[in-house]
Amino acid sequence: MVSLLTEHARAQDLISVANTFLNDKNYVEAKAAIDEAFQAAEAKQNPRAWYTKARVYHEILKSNDPAIQEIKADQKQLVTIIAEAYKKTKELTDPSNNLHILANNQIELLWADFINNGITDFQSSKFSRASELFEKAQILKPADSTGYLYAALSAQNAGQYQKAIDNYLALRDFMRLSKNAYNGLIVCQQALGVPDTQQLDIVEEALFEYPNHLPYIFQEISILIRLKRFEAAESVLKTSIQRNPNNAMLVLRQADLYDRIFKEAYLNGEPERSERYFEMASRSYERYLTSFPNDFTANYNYSVMINEQANRVYVRVNLMSKEEYEIRGKETEQIGHDWTRRALPYMEKAREVNPKDEKVMRALKVYYERLGMTEKLAKLNEGN
Repeated sequence: MVSLLTEHARAQDLISVANTFLNDKNYVEAKAAIDEAFQAAEAKQNPRAWYTKARVYHEILKSNDPAIQEIKADQKQLVTIIAEAYKKTKELTDPSNNLHILANNQIELLWADFINNGITDFQSSKFSRASELFEKAQILKPADSTGYLYAALSAQNAGQYQKAIDNYLALRDFMRLSKNAYNGLIVCQQALGVPDTQQLDIVEEALFEYPNHLPYIFQEISILIRLKRFEAAESVLKTSIQRNPNNAMLVLRQADLYDRIFKEAYLNGEPERSERYFEMASRSYERYLTSFPNDFTANYNYSVMINEQANRVYVRVNLMSKEEYEIRGKETEQIGHDWTRRALPYMEKAREVNPKDEKVMRALKVYYERLGMTEKLAKLNEGN
């Protein structure tokens, strides 16, 4: 009994000593006193002890005194100690208790300092430092979304993509992510070169939350195409076009997808399927180009797709025996020329839009040579 009373009295004395040193701004001695007080088990059940500890460490965090810089080396750890002490103060007191109110106010003030300073750094493009400040705010209020969202945005702008992803995912654990948050997740995963299957998981999650958001639909289609899951991409496109029949970009994506299937089916020994998708791709390209005739990429890709038909014919001609060529070689070759003529206007349009593009120049030289268009070929060579 005497031992317990002595321990209790010593702990109380040390708390008072710590407060005295704190008032004198002698933070080294204040810390030593409160740390010693907590060596007694009784202090852990004393809200005054916890509040004193929080205030001592809080003042150390704010102070620029060189004597305590070593104590502040790990600021996140310091903030963790402060947050725990204030929260313990609240746990051990009623909401109406003065210490409870003071502890709550100090948490709010310190949290607001981190948020405001983080915003200032963010606006000054000091993104890495801003992210660290917002992460400290998370320690004080772990259920508040502000610290996670701002930390993620700051890390993303600092090029710290994994840290940004971690903060976005932490935010997801207790609230529905906004479009901006999903956008950030997608961009960061792309920047890190995360495998397409993992990217698809996030995009599909975003689509579950925002099913009609076209950027996510485009992203899903692009990933499915990269994964060569063409049937799934085709299904997504058909549904999306039904819902958005006037969206030209969906039509262009559809043309690109059908173009890819046209080529893959031929390589897989499926000529009928290849021809079917060629016609489907042609309709989509022409539908798109009717509205956007000056789109360089669409003109170029459509021309290349048509020329693929010509190439297939020329390959057959080249494989003919001399006797076979004499019988139907010229006629077959003419079919190839007809495909080249069909491809030509789109490649010429691509050159009109971008006269300096080298791949367009190379393609046109091939077209002109095949068709015997010597004047145009000479003019093209002069232009180089």
